[in-house]
Amino acid sequence: MLRSRHMCFWSAVNPSIYTSGMGMESKFKTLELLPEAYRPLSALLPAGTGHQERQSRIQRAGMAYPLIVKPDLGFRGLLVQLVSTPDEMNAYLDRFPVDFIAQEWLPHPFEAGVLYHRMPGEHKGQVTSVTTKEFLSVCGDGASTVLDLIHRHPRALLQLERIRQQYPDKLAQVPGQGELVSLGIVGNHAKGTRFINSNGLIGPELNGFFDELALQIPGFYYGRFDLKYSHPASLHTGEGLKIIELNGVCSEPTHIYDPAKGTYFSALRDIARHWGIISRIARRQRKAGVPVMTHLQTAKAFLKLFTYQKRVRHWIRAAAAPHTSPVGTAQG
Repeated sequence: MLRSRHMCFWSAVNPSIYTSGMGMESKFKTLELLPEAYRPLSALLPAGTGHQERQSRIQRAGMAYPLIVKPDLGFRGLLVQLVSTPDEMNAYLDRFPVDFIAQEWLPHPFEAGVLYHRMPGEHKGQVTSVTTKEFLSVCGDGASTVLDLIHRHPRALLQLERIRQQYPDKLAQVPGQGELVSLGIVGNHAKGTRFINSNGLIGPELNGFFDELALQIPGFYYGRFDLKYSHPASLHTGEGLKIIELNGVCSEPTHIYDPAKGTYFSALRDIARHWGIISRIARRQRKAGVPVMTHLQTAKAFLKLFTYQKRVRHWIRAAAAPHTSPVGTAQG
């Protein structure tokens, strides 16, 4: 911050993304910056959109059920839901009066987060973090219920309350020997997903593909691509690969969440190193005349974000309470 000579230096890094992607941007607008070949089919469903208009937008986008719905302004996998029918989607969205994105459900078996940066004016950048993801599941033994298996699985046990709400019908099932039962669809460690440090994949081929990809995104120099893909080689070729989200300067090098390959102090070093990268990009951007947000603009943006997060959490609590309307409670 001292070298950059402005508290909001980071806001100059990705000029095409609001706040450079500090978590206050529209995910839908950011997706639209991506090359079409790597974008999943998506539709924006603003708060207050009627049931018929929702279906019209989904049809115009060329999508079919099942779909993933998630807030346009989202964080930590909150309110992400798989819906199988229009009625199911409407019942869910009606509970939360915020803008949502409907996105095609991608059955790709692999998911990863790839953190990339490039200095402005240069054609080659660097991938500095690759995190592959293992979704939460339990393995059957032919005798135990899913609930019993969860109680014997430390990571799943931490998610028991969420699992009870999301998969109530699964708990009494008795999966066969070796049968995997999925307990999550959101690739976020807050939802029980295991993050695996896969930095060993970084090399010239991976860097080359992400250079080619990032050069097609105007005004983008730092961020994490959250990807689903059909084959391990897809990370190098782009075949069978879709970018489900692009995050900006708030992106962490998520490999730090793999305790098998790091410590608390190594994680702090990695975070500091990446903020150093952000600072260097920002200084070059400012020399090129790219403006930063004013302190007042930044304060207003953060206040709006915190207010939004508070309202969403309130609606979630209200929706979980019996005989309560989250919308009515919030307005009252």
